[in-house]
Amino acid sequence: MDDARWEKVVNLTGFNGNECYQCGVCTATCPLGYMGEETIDARNLIRRAQIGLDVTSGIWNCSTCKLCEQSCPRQVNIVNVIRGLRQFEFEERKAPDKIVAMLWDIYENGNPWGGKKSDRSKWADGLEVKDAEKGTEVLLYVGCDAAYNKDLHPALRSLAKLLNKAGIDYGTLGNKEMCCGEPVRNAGEAYYLDDLVKENISMFEKTGAKTVVAFSPHCKNMFEKYYRDMGFKIDVKHYSEFLSDLVKEGKIGFKEGRSGKITIHDPCYLSRYDGGDESIREILGTFPGLEVKEMEMSGKNSLCCGGGGNRMFIDFEGKRLSDFRMEQARDTGAETVITACPVCNMNLSDSGKTNGINLKVKEVAEFLEESVK
Repeated sequence: MDDARWEKVVNLTGFNGNECYQCGVCTATCPLGYMGEETIDARNLIRRAQIGLDVTSGIWNCSTCKLCEQSCPRQVNIVNVIRGLRQFEFEERKAPDKIVAMLWDIYENGNPWGGKKSDRSKWADGLEVKDAEKGTEVLLYVGCDAAYNKDLHPALRSLAKLLNKAGIDYGTLGNKEMCCGEPVRNAGEAYYLDDLVKENISMFEKTGAKTVVAFSPHCKNMFEKYYRDMGFKIDVKHYSEFLSDLVKEGKIGFKEGRSGKITIHDPCYLSRYDGGDESIREILGTFPGLEVKEMEMSGKNSLCCGGGGNRMFIDFEGKRLSDFRMEQARDTGAETVITACPVCNMNLSDSGKTNGINLKVKEVAEFLEESVK
């Protein structure tokens, strides 16, 4: 054992592993077991972190879904331990090549997908969306996943139309918007992350916005948790929470007669991270003819789509978590899967197509806009 190495590992993991008493619940509840893969041996990773030994494997497979933490009797912040171990590997130049390439894309283009900066606001072509730099009450933060995936543009446009109908003074940063930094944080690149966050905070504050509405729960979590530690003070809401408030205030009304069977996929970063899984159900509850068929795992026990924690940027063979999730959705007898996360939307939609599961996947904003008065 190397004392200096031990001290570095313990510091990078924020001492979170110290509370672990090796019961193994975390390893047993890892959702990767559904895929026939070897589950992430979280107990082993934490133990090795406690005594300063090298990481063996598994940290880059983690989707940071927090299902393991939900059952932990000692409330160990397992995800932060894994992020700390990733930072250790990154600093020792052991990070996967695709993760390094993704970081260069963020550095050079402001997004992890390698899209051009000039394409970031194409989703809004033809819509009345204000430039937030001229001053706005609400800053709509679009995020990289939705901005650069054309399949999600209809949902973004639906959200913009709903905000317009409700008379909300909102704007976006257009092509100047940059990545929130979550992929950088998950990669363990701490130094560039701090610079990126400071730059974003400065840009957000110059708009004069009182609220930031994030399209992705991943971005919302970054703003509300990590950015706060860097001095960020603006109120933050996920778009589903913001729409739920508008519905309660009577600023958005819906046509009568919407019916059918739907099921809800709760994103990990909206349910387990932020406890916001009820906002979707509150909105959908305004349609009396709508039948909500809950999946086998729902709410805070929702099965992860498998896309978080930078798994979207790494190739994996075999069946994916989103394949299992779409099978669970099909088994409910529903016609549509409603979600509120671009990462989940991309994964579920892709699994539906590749596995021949004839279910529509829609963002809650898109579903609502179809029924608005």
